[in-house]
Amino acid sequence: MKGKKELIREAAVKVIAQEGFYNTKIFKIAEEAGVAVGTIYNYFDSKDQILEYIFNVEFTKRINLLEELKNKKMSIKKKLKIFIEKHFKEIKENLDTAQILVREKEFPKSSEFSAILNYLNEIPLLMEDMLDKAVKNGEIKNQNTAITAGLIFGALQGVVEKALRTNDIKLLDAADQEVIRFIEEGV
Repeated sequence: MKGKKELIREAAVKVIAQEGFYNTKIFKIAEEAGVAVGTIYNYFDSKDQILEYIFNVEFTKRINLLEELKNKKMSIKKKLKIFIEKHFKEIKENLDTAQILVREKEFPKSSEFSAILNYLNEIPLLMEDMLDKAVKNGEIKNQNTAITAGLIFGALQGVVEKALRTNDIKLLDAADQEVIRFIEEGV
């Protein structure tokens, strides 16, 4: 059984995806979740904290996957392939969440919004670490791994943004394989 905090998060995802963060009202989230407004304040101090929590859940999923892959005995290309496939699978299964990750990532980047900053900064850093190890092991050629990690993360974000902003969700069907092909073969 889902806890109330998760129920509120899911309702918030749906409402924020439809209305946008700034237009979303707490009472709409409560209505969608089937709880009283006061119940939301038992779990979150503000709408900002709800958005922070949404990003934190997504950040944690991806970091856990990257950490798991980092320690596996497989090639960097295989690790990236698994990560990219699972990332796009998650996006396709949760388009409302994807909409929030794309649109609301520009939310004010003050220190109190660490989950948003973590999502945007820590994922590429972990990819960079994996790439550094692959360079060190001679698995891939010497390169600026910070740029390579940024390119990979940017490609993932860019494809999702393109699909959502143009309402061409079918782009996501081939996205994982195209990004992987680009990594493996180049242009």
